[in-house]
Amino acid sequence: MRTRCEIWAPAKLNLGLRVLGRRADGYHDILTRFVAVDLYDQLVFTRRIAGGVSLQLQVDSAGVRPGEFPLDEGNLILRAVRLVERAAGIRASLSISIRKTIPIAAGLGGGSADAAATLLAMTRLYGIDVPPRELGAWGAQLGADVRFFLGESAAMGRGRGDELTPISLFRQWWAILVTPPVFVSAGDVYGDLRLTLGAKAANFHDCRDREGFLAALRRSHNDLEAVVLRRAPEILLWQGRLREQGAAGVFVSGSGPTVFGVYMSQPSEKTVQSLRGGGTGARVEVARPVTTPLALVVQ
Repeated sequence: MRTRCEIWAPAKLNLGLRVLGRRADGYHDILTRFVAVDLYDQLVFTRRIAGGVSLQLQVDSAGVRPGEFPLDEGNLILRAVRLVERAAGIRASLSISIRKTIPIAAGLGGGSADAAATLLAMTRLYGIDVPPRELGAWGAQLGADVRFFLGESAAMGRGRGDELTPISLFRQWWAILVTPPVFVSAGDVYGDLRLTLGAKAANFHDCRDREGFLAALRRSHNDLEAVVLRRAPEILLWQGRLREQGAAGVFVSGSGPTVFGVYMSQPSEKTVQSLRGGGTGARVEVARPVTTPLALVVQ
């Protein structure tokens, strides 16, 4: 049984998101395309003899402001530990260190990815034999996006986003991600949603070639975008700047506030630096789709 496990947890982008209606449980039924991209949080789990569970944030974590990343039981990482303890009947004692790179509360799934990494690490460190479907069900208890990070690196999500079907997807593209320094609550966005059931989302099944991908990209739409823009209109400026730089498509990821442009060739350093300049306080990152079969990368 291993005593140390390092996992790189990727961000996700939504390539199209339709909201199909409100569910009886208060959530919404959606249809979306998830793709994991190579912007990673790096988590190191070290099993120890005693001392309980501790969580440390590495000092070189990018863009994390004081108090923004809780280290107590409210953190999804520790909630994932407690879930496994209850499900497997164990008491964990381990140290968890995380280097945050994925912006927090940005529509990129960073918290969900970290929770998925924790579930996987716990099963490995404590020799817990759990089928993938059951592990995914554990993840769904923590959040709708968690199950995605335990599976394929590109998938179509239905229901709350946790009913997943792997998809074939052309992956020779880049994305520039811009996260402005604004907070947009996912709950408030869904609560303010005026359903537009006629909105289109691309069908990315078997979009393995460049032209098919571009055609699907042109049909993509995020039904949440209008609400996000009402709450954070400065995102409109970033959408315009990404289009000026030749983006084949510009989208809000999930419930925002991150907006990203899709590029069919690698953006130049000059382009990226021009977006980072100006003292706006926005995070600007370049990422590509993950090409590994699974979203999480175990080192």
